[in-house]
Amino acid sequence: MMKFDATYYDGIHPVGKTVTVLVSDKGKTNFIGPEVSYSCRWQDLNVSNQLGNTVRSLQLPNGAKCETDAHQQINQLEDQYSRSIFSQYLHGLESRWHYVLLASVVVVGFTWSMIVYGIPSLAKTVAHALPVSVDERLTDGTLSILDEKILKTSELDLKTQQRLQNKFSIMVENSQDEHSYQLLFRKGVGVNAFALPSGHIVVTDELVEVVDSDDEVLAVLAHEIGHVVHEHGLRSVLQSSAVVLLLTAVTGDIGSASGFSAAMPIILLETSYSRKFELEADRYALDYMQAHNMDTNSFATILQKITGQEEEHENSVFSYLSTHPATQERIQPFIDNRLSK
Repeated sequence: MMKFDATYYDGIHPVGKTVTVLVSDKGKTNFIGPEVSYSCRWQDLNVSNQLGNTVRSLQLPNGAKCETDAHQQINQLEDQYSRSIFSQYLHGLESRWHYVLLASVVVVGFTWSMIVYGIPSLAKTVAHALPVSVDERLTDGTLSILDEKILKTSELDLKTQQRLQNKFSIMVENSQDEHSYQLLFRKGVGVNAFALPSGHIVVTDELVEVVDSDDEVLAVLAHEIGHVVHEHGLRSVLQSSAVVLLLTAVTGDIGSASGFSAAMPIILLETSYSRKFELEADRYALDYMQAHNMDTNSFATILQKITGQEEEHENSVFSYLSTHPATQERIQPFIDNRLSK
């Protein structure tokens, strides 16, 4: 006969009642206490696994629950009647701190490798496999929101707009990717240009006004086309979603009190992703300019101008999103190429 104390919850009243649990040699289990008298087989109970010294729960067939810290008695009963070999092995591992430490290191290492290598690689594969219509749906409404909240109508003269439109059309007319490219002019966010996943590329009046030649604008456009070709917009969305899901699975609840700590790697790693994307788009621009005999120094020149403007307007609407690599790191390949000619 096995005997131990427990707290009995009938599933109706919030207050538990102290009971004595008696288990016979054949497994018949009696729960006896004030206003409690219930019997069943031990094999019919659903017993929680042991986790350190926390209380164990016994789910009864009648919907009630008992809680107890009588681990030694429960383990003996489980070994005798129902505990699987796997549960015994798992409890053995959980009881040894060096195995717990090893498991923690493995989980952290796996999570980190997935965030740094696995998720970006998978996002790249998926993004390029999806149809262009996904990019278009992703972009739907984005431009209208930007126009309503941030951007302003361009004040560039129509002659300048048409000249740049014609040169942009030549850039994309032989493009082998399926995006529907459009060049749009806006103002209000400083010297800037950005690409939406669908192929809409926005250039600001301020950028056009600081250039010394159209080649500098075309260098920026080549860079933005690189973002579209390499699916950086869709990949960013996929990576962000996957990182959140992974950290939620590991931490259990990213919105809990520890959620801020769990979210910090997302912020830092998204910065890293953005820098990789910028360098990838730079490579596309460099290859394009080399293939079309353009002066690659045009890219270095306009990038230095953009950087100078950003330093003068640190509180601009996009300044907090600045995740670009160091300017010198980016322009060096363009300068080296020019000097090698």
